[in-house]
Amino acid sequence: MSTYTDREHEKALSETMYWMKKVPVTVEEEYSYGEYQYSLKDYKDAVIWYKKASEKGCISAAFKLAYCMRHNLGIKSNYEVEEQLFKQVIVHDNAEESVEATYRLGMCYTYGYGIEMNEEKGIIYFQRVKNEKPEAFYEMGLFYKNGKGKKSIDKKKAEYCFYKAYDGFVEDAIFQIYDMFEGEFSEFPYIREIKEAYSFKLGRLMRVSELRPCREYLMRLANFYKKGYPGDTGEKLEKFYDLAQKYYKKASESNA
Repeated sequence: MSTYTDREHEKALSETMYWMKKVPVTVEEEYSYGEYQYSLKDYKDAVIWYKKASEKGCISAAFKLAYCMRHNLGIKSNYEVEEQLFKQVIVHDNAEESVEATYRLGMCYTYGYGIEMNEEKGIIYFQRVKNEKPEAFYEMGLFYKNGKGKKSIDKKKAEYCFYKAYDGFVEDAIFQIYDMFEGEFSEFPYIREIKEAYSFKLGRLMRVSELRPCREYLMRLANFYKKGYPGDTGEKLEKFYDLAQKYYKKASESNA
């Protein structure tokens, strides 16, 4: 797991070099470019490309577009449109046996996207594809961490699932493990990893806030600063708190 950030940097650099030379043309490329922008935290740009691909029949793009709407990522929530898109995804995925379709069904049942929430059914789908889809391991980790779907809280199982997800480039997994230690930094077994992951994520949040200083991005950056750098106390923690206040102020003044 200690090689995660190095691998993630290599992956990010490779993708950046590719898209610097490539203009999305096919529907698959439009969706992939949306995913690239999503990974950079530029959700507004990602949504543009998800819309393009979705309008051409890309189910993966339809799901991500609806997901972004539901969570106000680069676009305002529109419940009726979201539900329509999620229902479209469910109809398609129920007729298709693939890793991606199975994972999306797990998400829909777990969170009630376009269908009545059924967490017990949702985790069954995740279990089917956990070895092919790291994000499924991440979702399973949430089940064990929070006691979802009638699962008993089991921090060891949760940590195992998040560990597997993190090794599969699911960035938020390391933050979930860190959260389970409730700030006991000296007891945290992955100190290097959480510091590198924090710095890597902060860099992308800063970049997109500078390129597109809208309220949404500035608020997201401020919230991340407010959490503080892992392990910091005293003056160092205060410095990050002051930076958070700076960006909260910028966000309040932004008209974008």
